[in-house]
Amino acid sequence: MKYLLLLTALCSLPLSGAYYIVGGHEAKPHSRPYMASLQNKNVHFCGGFLINRNWVLTAAHCLKPLTSMRVILGAHKLSVLDKYVQVFSVSKAVPHPQYINRTYNNDILLLKLNRSAVMTSAVSPIKLPCTHLKVKPLSNCSVAGWGYVSDRRVSPGVLMEVNVTVISLTTCKKAYSKIVPIVPSMLCTATPGKIKGFCGGDSGGPLVCRKQAEGVVSFSGRKCGDPTFPDVYTRVSSFVPWILRVIKKN
Repeated sequence: MKYLLLLTALCSLPLSGAYYIVGGHEAKPHSRPYMASLQNKNVHFCGGFLINRNWVLTAAHCLKPLTSMRVILGAHKLSVLDKYVQVFSVSKAVPHPQYINRTYNNDILLLKLNRSAVMTSAVSPIKLPCTHLKVKPLSNCSVAGWGYVSDRRVSPGVLMEVNVTVISLTTCKKAYSKIVPIVPSMLCTATPGKIKGFCGGDSGGPLVCRKQAEGVVSFSGRKCGDPTFPDVYTRVSSFVPWILRVIKKN
């Protein structure tokens, strides 16, 4: 029963109220020019990141009806749409055809903007990793987002970031062994002895290692940032061929 309850909570995590970067700090304004805020009826609900002038990469569980979605680039404080901000609608959404919402397997989604983004100091794409080149355990990385900073639904209003450490897939599998399968196309981070990481409101944002987008924020278990249940990402390097095919086709 304990594991059933945890699995239920885990699978509903992207829609729950506990959405936040924990153990982090405010990012320097526009220091992450690839960051995207996905908004539904003008309210932030997921992150994403720009990979070229026309496409944003995010998590498949972040998909909403396109008629109510918009993408914000160049923002730091979401309540202030200043001169750096570019606003887009979404002309096409392409989730991975083998995405499984129950297990978060293949949790990746491409969004095509309704027009090309203008490259500026506040808006520019992030580099993708080489195909199947896996980031190694103990690598120092970072994750960022605009999610809530407490379970009381308090929004920071600004982009937050936190440093995290990649762990082995074997360690991650042990943590989730009775809850959900951890597969090679996933990537995990945890910081032993510290509460730090992401939660659902940061879904779709990038795990950045060596100035590359190595992961897409997917899910975590129990309390956000709890190292007992590591943060899990979609491993971008496993999907580079699919990403390139989709972009070329569309």
